Amino acid sequence: MSFFITIVFNFLQRLQPKNPGYARYEAWCMRLGLAVLLYFNLPIQAKFSAQPEPNGLALWLGIDFTWAGNPEVMKWLMWILIPVLACYVFGILRWLALPYMLTLSLAVGTLKNSQGSISHVYQALTMVLLVQAAWHLYHQIRNWMGKPHSFAPTWNARAMEIFVTQSAIAAIYLTTAITKLVRSDGAWLWQIRKIGVDLEKTWNQDYYHKLERDSPDWALGLKNLVTEHPWVAIILFGPGLIAELIAPIALYGRLRALIVGVLLIILHFGAIHIMKLTFEQNMALLLIYFINVPYWIGAGVGRLRPASG
Repeated sequence: MSFFITIVFNFLQRLQPKNPGYARYEAWCMRLGLAVLLYFNLPIQAKFSAQPEPNGLALWLGIDFTWAGNPEVMKWLMWILIPVLACYVFGILRWLALPYMLTLSLAVGTLKNSQGSISHVYQALTMVLLVQAAWHLYHQIRNWMGKPHSFAPTWNARAMEIFVTQSAIAAIYLTTAITKLVRSDGAWLWQIRKIGVDLEKTWNQDYYHKLERDSPDWALGLKNLVTEHPWVAIILFGPGLIAELIAPIALYGRLRALIVGVLLIILHFGAIHIMKLTFEQNMALLLIYFINVPYWIGAGVGRLRPASG
């Protein structure tokens, strides 16, 4: 019995992600990327002055987020956001800066979703801010109590901030994949054959909204292909479901995160041009936290130096 328990324990230990050894510059670049993403994705939505169909916290708790649609209010809040983002990037009072950042993202997203149609535009960004705010508040409260968080061997606060963020992003994709399978009773791949009809409807709606076709020729070609040959849709869109299901693999090392990040960005790139969906924020988060461009640039330069010498 003890032998069996030892085997199980060793197996579970191997499942635990290991700290890849994130450098200070990597964390700084990630925070800077998130700060820029947040700042340029908080438009002053003056056209949304009411919540005709409350959604999220506006529905559950009756919170009024219409202040996020007031240009004068948002103008001042955005000015305040600049020093707040600077504190966040340089690691100053992050436990205080992050709740402010989260509040703005949550308010703008909830107000947008309280207009009668639901959008997922702010979902990933707000979730990332939520988990980071929760982590830093927890960490700070433990310090105030005189009981600092005890990190596992090789882990530290910098690595944990990145890890909880990557976990949130991976959880979003895994939840999306599971939801597709549950809602379709496991027949999502079979049902995807009918996507050509939805694409025709979406493309027509987009055309009558803009009165022009602005998609590349390859996107039009793929749309026509899956409409005329439904089975092709399984081949083209099936890998997207697999990429979502394996998203947690990104937690097990830089290379795995890079591969998963590239696969998911390809998925989003196709969805933007073929399905007319908006995934720019998701792609930016994958670029920042999964692909981690600064690290791979640094690693490439480091490999070239000995050869040139």
